Amino acid sequence: MLQFRCTAKVQKEIGVKPKDLSEITDGKSMLGNWYVNILTIDRRKTFLFVNERTLLSFILYGIKKSNIANIHEMFLKALNQLLLIEGVDYPVIDKLNNEYIHLEYTKTKNKQVLGNMSDLMSVYKHFIYSDGGLKNCDLTEIIHQINSMPQKNIGWGFSIDLTKELLLCNQST
Repeated sequence: MLQFRCTAKVQKEIGVKPKDLSEITDGKSMLGNWYVNILTIDRRKTFLFVNERTLLSFILYGIKKSNIANIHEMFLKALNQLLLIEGVDYPVIDKLNNEYIHLEYTKTKNKQVLGNMSDLMSVYKHFIYSDGGLKNCDLTEIIHQINSMPQKNIGWGFSIDLTKELLLCNQST
């Protein structure tokens, strides 16, 4: 099961009321759960997804009220694409997708991850605007660069390396 740990802004944007939130549980999947925040880049609402265990992150833009119901599917497609680009094998991705079939929304829990999210939001904005905005930037390269930056909260490791390590450790189980 996948839990999106949503900030209040995201809860409001996707129309999830506090009474509809699920109880926070520890993720039993290979990567665990994901934090979700929303920011504006080039006057577009942009969702930032950050993995709670590895701090792997990516952004999705172009999500509107009319297609917000498909956020789970859009998240999985984007995550699959990111993992494929980073060299993760299809069987591992399929196993992760099977673990993420069901989605629940919860409130946020970890202030340290929220702090990382805030930093990542600034870094994404900087890289995107430095490259001329969403229309001109190479978003795939930006996501790769950010996930290849050392992160203090994971022992100065790289998010993508820790993600691959977790996926490989769980591949045989």
